[in-house]
Amino acid sequence: MSASVLPPLSSPLKEQEAAGLDRITRRIAVVRAAIALVWAAALAVAVGDDVPTTASDVTTAVAVLLSAYPLIDVVSSLVEAAARTGRSANVLKINAAVSAVAAIGLTAATFAGDAGAALAVFGAWAIVSGAMQLARALRQRRTGNRQWQMIVSGAISSVAGLTFVAASSKQDADFSVLAGYAAFGAVLYLVWAVRARRVGAR
Repeated sequence: MSASVLPPLSSPLKEQEAAGLDRITRRIAVVRAAIALVWAAALAVAVGDDVPTTASDVTTAVAVLLSAYPLIDVVSSLVEAAARTGRSANVLKINAAVSAVAAIGLTAATFAGDAGAALAVFGAWAIVSGAMQLARALRQRRTGNRQWQMIVSGAISSVAGLTFVAASSKQDADFSVLAGYAAFGAVLYLVWAVRARRVGAR
């Protein structure tokens, strides 16, 4: 997942355009965070106390939720990319493509009834998307924009992804941890959006 803050531009017109893009980015961050929180709650309810083994079937409700989660990133990335041009738009489109591949992989794994494979696919996606987010946030930071929320989010996503992949070969495929992962990421997006709004107001 990714978020961005445009660097300051010199002319009043460009500053107005940048402010408009910042508002779009903040709104996208808030909406995707809200959806992620709802998703996390739904997953926790769907999993309940029935933690599947890595070799067990995945319930239909859990399969649908897991397959749908990367689509949040696909839609939000494409919506933001439509408002941008150049390198920023291209990075967002690449991010959307990666998440789309993850959604396809999760659909194949979950509806095939392979809980371990589903956790591994989710983990691999978390690693790649987290690394992309971290790289983008660090690049933005070098332009003078503080991006600590996105840096933390990207780093945690990559580390969490590694733990998901490692856990995919163990006896239990505890999907409930994915709810915590999504909820924590959503909170970081909300914090980022609030801070970006305050910075923009100044």
